[in-house]
Amino acid sequence: MKYYYIKRKKLYARGENWFDNYIYKEGKWVKDTQNIVSDRLFGYDPSEPPGSPYGFGNTDIMDDIEEISEEEFKRRISLN
Repeated sequence: MKYYYIKRKKLYARGENWFDNYIYKEGKWVKDTQNIVSDRLFGYDPSEPPGSPYGFGNTDIMDDIEEISEEEFKRRISLN
């Protein structure tokens, strides 16, 4: 299990693989149906036109997600 912090959205997330991810909202885990985590892991930028070389692997998008430990996740939510 990996834990993440989405910087621009100020959200915590977790996942076991690239596509099975959850967002932590209001004290519970909710399925990431908007691909918030996987888009950042792949660097997918939906604002780029089809065929753009910057649509995937966009480092600006990839920099928006930070992998954290489970302990760090628990510590951070306990401060809120």
